[in-house]
Amino acid sequence: MTKRKPNFLVIMMDQLRWDHLGCYGNSIVQTPNIDAIADTGLRFDAFYTSNPICQPNRACLATGQISTVNGCRQNGIPISLDSVTYAEALRNEGWRTGIIGKSHFQNVTAIPAPDRKPAGQGEEPSDLRARRDQRDGPDYGLEVKGKWARDPDRTLPLPYYGFDHVRFCISHGDQVDGHYTKWLRERHPDPDSLRGPENALDKPEDRVAQCWQSALPEELHPNRYIAEEACAFLSEQGRDDPFLLVLSFPDPHHPFTPPGRWWDMYDPADMILPETFNTPLSQRNDLPEAARQAYRMGDADPHSHWPFHVTEDEMRKILALNYGSISFVDHELGKVLEHLRALDLDDDTVICFMSDHGDYMGDHGTVLKMGLHYQSVIRVPFLWRDTAERRAHGTSARQASAIDFAPTVLQRAGFKVPLGMQGLDVLDDDTPAPPVLVEDPGIAVFADPDARSSIVSLVDQGWRMSLLEAAPDWGELYDLRADPDETRNLWNDPGAAAQKLHMLEAFARRQIALRDLSLCPTARA
Repeated sequence: MTKRKPNFLVIMMDQLRWDHLGCYGNSIVQTPNIDAIADTGLRFDAFYTSNPICQPNRACLATGQISTVNGCRQNGIPISLDSVTYAEALRNEGWRTGIIGKSHFQNVTAIPAPDRKPAGQGEEPSDLRARRDQRDGPDYGLEVKGKWARDPDRTLPLPYYGFDHVRFCISHGDQVDGHYTKWLRERHPDPDSLRGPENALDKPEDRVAQCWQSALPEELHPNRYIAEEACAFLSEQGRDDPFLLVLSFPDPHHPFTPPGRWWDMYDPADMILPETFNTPLSQRNDLPEAARQAYRMGDADPHSHWPFHVTEDEMRKILALNYGSISFVDHELGKVLEHLRALDLDDDTVICFMSDHGDYMGDHGTVLKMGLHYQSVIRVPFLWRDTAERRAHGTSARQASAIDFAPTVLQRAGFKVPLGMQGLDVLDDDTPAPPVLVEDPGIAVFADPDARSSIVSLVDQGWRMSLLEAAPDWGELYDLRADPDETRNLWNDPGAAAQKLHMLEAFARRQIALRDLSLCPTARA
């Protein structure tokens, strides 16, 4: 008798700290459905982003390659249509594939590429780039939010990076568009009158940056749309063919606008601030000027995407709203999991839960992401609940990252890993886990694409080391077991000199190992 192929239900939240779930020890936020996945599966306690920014890390998850290999090194660079994703690999072997929610495989805005100047002396060549793969044009403009707002009946060429069933939710808070736009307009004659800070229920003078009380009710929210579309997808699923379904919730990414009862579900007075909240980054005398840039930009414009400092009262309100958004997602996810069980698909379905990256959420008095690589930003939750005959309970200390996701799914499906995928199967206890490399272009590239602002980190066996391109004499070195809040930088500590040298060598060796092996020779000598 042929063994049934496993289904895969992949659940992703956006900008979720690893410890903002009950199953990771949070005593306040209520996430019973996510916690149930952990209770019946494996909770990974050392899982990291490969790049702590939305679009690049989603590319790493999809391709199994680091950013400098898949080419999506920052927001604004799509995944190449020539890339092979885990979804495409499964689709080619008979899996029904779907993605509902936030994709962010391509650009979500139509901002033109900046002018750039080639280096050196002399006249400009006819082609200013060293490669022609600009990833531009109509085939790469399929997720632009404004296009869907103007025409929600747009058609999408399929398959889309390996997915045959696609339902977009583009952007965040109550300002989402995509396929969701048509669904919303069918349910309300003027939904734009309910969305945005100008239509909010609270008073502008009472607001904290990135927060408003949305007039959009929960029954019209993108989270409800994702849950309904997921249930519809599952209802159409036959028993004979396997499926891959990705549910990608835009929450709890800022702006923080949970609707209805989720707005005041948590009392700001009950919020517990991180241990480092009262040690703002301005008190770190060792930070070079290049490392301070992200926070200067955020403090100057807290309504943008850069990290910014907040007061204690502001932080408590943001935390309460963040928790409300998380609990709302958990509630809607519960409906999907219940429907999976009602259809008798549960025991055939591998369930994976993750986040694309984290959020400072109060670390050093800061919110949002980008800048330094604190655990709150680069460490993410990762849960794996396997099917009935392979269920394993408990926790895993194996260190892993986003590039390990695609190989893990494909190995579990019974297939070898495509050439050029760089990650490893996180369930393979016989193969030692290599150090985790985290790449990051730095915040300055959003203003100047040629800025030398990269920050890279290596996480290995309870240590984190970070290097900043613009400050060659500076670095960070933390003993995460002795100093989980990362308050004592040991970079210049003589007692940590041997560990620093070990990490530098491990970093060099890891970079060597992560070379591009995807291309095959076309001729032999």
